[in-house]
Amino acid sequence: MDPDNDHSVDGAESVQGVHDSDVQVKVERQIYSPGWSSADDNSDELSSENGGVSACDDPSLGEGLGERSHRKRPAGDAATYRPFKRHKGILNTEYIELLNRDIDDAAHRVCLDDDFNLGHSQIGLTTWSPLEKRQFFEALARLGRHNLPGIASRVNSKSLVEIQHYINFLQDAQGRRRQFDRRSILETAEYPAAVELSQRCCHAQEEASDAVSLRQEQKERQREETKWGSYWDITPRIAVKLDQGQDADVNQPLPFAQLFHLSRWLRLSDRFFMNSSIPGSNWNYIDDVPPSMWATTFEDFYSLAMSVTRRLVQATLFISMSRIRAKRELFPNTRDIVRRKDVEAAIASLGMPPNAQHHWLKSARRLRLDVYREPPDRDEEADQEPMTYDEVETALSDEQDGDGPKQTKASIVTQDSASSSSSSSSSSDDGDEVTTNDSDEEKMTPEDEEEQEINREANEILWYSAAGLRDVQGARQALKRRIAMERRQEEQADRRDEHASYQAETAMWSVLQKKPPMDIPKKQDPGRPERSNLDVESIYPVRRDWASQLQYCGEWETLDESNNQEA
Repeated sequence: MDPDNDHSVDGAESVQGVHDSDVQVKVERQIYSPGWSSADDNSDELSSENGGVSACDDPSLGEGLGERSHRKRPAGDAATYRPFKRHKGILNTEYIELLNRDIDDAAHRVCLDDDFNLGHSQIGLTTWSPLEKRQFFEALARLGRHNLPGIASRVNSKSLVEIQHYINFLQDAQGRRRQFDRRSILETAEYPAAVELSQRCCHAQEEASDAVSLRQEQKERQREETKWGSYWDITPRIAVKLDQGQDADVNQPLPFAQLFHLSRWLRLSDRFFMNSSIPGSNWNYIDDVPPSMWATTFEDFYSLAMSVTRRLVQATLFISMSRIRAKRELFPNTRDIVRRKDVEAAIASLGMPPNAQHHWLKSARRLRLDVYREPPDRDEEADQEPMTYDEVETALSDEQDGDGPKQTKASIVTQDSASSSSSSSSSSDDGDEVTTNDSDEEKMTPEDEEEQEINREANEILWYSAAGLRDVQGARQALKRRIAMERRQEEQADRRDEHASYQAETAMWSVLQKKPPMDIPKKQDPGRPERSNLDVESIYPVRRDWASQLQYCGEWETLDESNNQEA
């Protein structure tokens, strides 16, 4: 669960279909999780002064969080404009088809709508079907050739050895080709890049997705109400009722209500998880009722808590029994006692954090809060600047760790400040020169700026990457020509990316069945990419095959390579 956005909770069940006459969303993966929602019944809800949860005058709700005045929500609150509240719209059939295609791609972990076909192949003794090859190349592009377990997990029908064999086959073929032709098969502009859509187009997509999610949520509400009855949505009022044991109308006791303090869970959402200073992550800007959680979500957390507890108990017993058996060989009277260090060792063996201190240290940064050493009064303006997030986290960590780390961190800050002061003094000595350069740059033309960038890259290569070429006659001019060619190819790639983004946004507006609020600047097709044999790698090796040099090789294994270089 993302603690900063309680609208998305990983659920175990898939989504039911969305029906509107002949429109149906296919069930493949969960696209809207039945977790965090806003309570529907707000007739009896109580609210604090800042719109928080204050259900009944239960003192247990505010333990350790201070007193808050309670009052009924004013009638005008319901009419407050909330920019992030979802609005019910008209279902778009083309958008639903696009959504279903994306769901299929996510389920198969491969884009099935690409217009290229791959035939059957046999590499050694292994045969590859077209679907397996598409899954392989999709995983190879997304994960890289060094993540063999990740690629094998996406191509479920092939083992690690078969994956490595295919990659080695491709590398050998590429090596044989580069012996005769050093040019790349694809130029920089021919590599597909992610398209970029305008903010207005993204807002239009949000409106279309709201129409789907609201219809989907309505179906899930009906399913949850059928399963749990009146307790399907745990609102603050229902949470207080369950915490106090007033659940006589429940057919059978709710297990999660006996384990969790439900009101505190909702209080965490109200005060921390959904109370960010960012409007999009604050429930007051999304809906006019306090946060609530569905019973299915509490049931999932209950199952998770039981599973983690069982694993922790089993690991603790195993470690404690191992310690006791080893100790009894020297001390036969050792008692069967589970000690604290056994539990700590079990937590470490399971890879679990020992506590939640790190999570709370980062709360101010996540919620974008202004923290003061001495909070100012509400009626007065703050005289001092708020603390930086680093200062807040340092202060909180010092309180938890004791006075020891304070001196160490203070000395680190002193060293950093000393180094920064020395760098600032050195930069002040060169102030006149920087000013002169700035004034010169203002008078430079675009051609001069391009030439300056080329010279800068050439100097960087000659002084830091290939120092042995500085004394070679003609090396600088040859290097500058290759740098200029690569920069032109990068500019052409940028133009092609802009054209691809223009086409994608135009197609998206067509899918949304809307007209853009303003004319989209048309981007011309840059045409075929410019090809060239000039590249920087032909002058000095840039070690793109760095992974081949990671394994240690004895001297006798590199004799042939050294002899070829001497020849």
